Amino acid sequence: MKKYFSIGEMSKLHNISIETLRHYDRVGILKPEYINEKTGYRYYSTQSFITIDLIKKCKAIGLSLEEIKEIKNDYTSLDSILNIIKNQKHIIDKKIVELNNIKKSIQNLESSISEALDVGINKFFIKYNKERKLKKYTYTRRYTEEFEIQLRKSLREIEKEYNCSDVKIAFETSYDGIVKQNELIYTKAMLELDCNVLINEEDIVTLKEGNYLTFYFDDNFYDNKKYYHNVIEYIKNNNIDVIGEFYEIYEMTRVSSNGEVKSLAKIEILLK
Repeated sequence: MKKYFSIGEMSKLHNISIETLRHYDRVGILKPEYINEKTGYRYYSTQSFITIDLIKKCKAIGLSLEEIKEIKNDYTSLDSILNIIKNQKHIIDKKIVELNNIKKSIQNLESSISEALDVGINKFFIKYNKERKLKKYTYTRRYTEEFEIQLRKSLREIEKEYNCSDVKIAFETSYDGIVKQNELIYTKAMLELDCNVLINEEDIVTLKEGNYLTFYFDDNFYDNKKYYHNVIEYIKNNNIDVIGEFYEIYEMTRVSSNGEVKSLAKIEILLK
């Protein structure tokens, strides 16, 4: 006589919740072999064990219930099964790339915050940087709605075309503007992309290799002018020879529940 197993017994035997077994019944991938008409209780046979093994194997490689159902309905076609597995492998490969990009973004942000905390906010230090290539952003009128709108459009295009969302916003600021005119004059706006993007030569801004006087601040970016004065004063007081323009690079901006904005950013300038 064939032995039947209640849904509770199946649940314990295969480490699958009763609700999951009921769901498998509803979607049609694991029907009970026998249902008691009087009690409505579901019963399964050892034949169901094979189906559960198949479901577990398919779920282990990330297949959806719909794909499992397709394999079950066309179980004799190895070609069909192979195509589903190949497609799943392609999906997983894409996810691995995405996760690696996320991990890299986390590591970069962790490194920036750790560096800022290690050297100290509002503290000066010398940092060696390799040559850096940034994407030029043509709209330089900062602190305007138009700047923000156009910037978001550029970021959206980069994210859509290159699947790259880890972008730092940077500015080139005139040294003479702040020293001689006491004005922040932004001569370039740039995007530092942490992904492999092909950029036309005319759209590239190259930050030279070398030692940079560097200064982290953590404040509302509207209040950044005072930090430039701090840097200028430090350069004068310590007779430091610098070359070129200032670079203002934003690591992270956050907003509090009451709308207060703070940005972790750094100001740097190349030493002679």
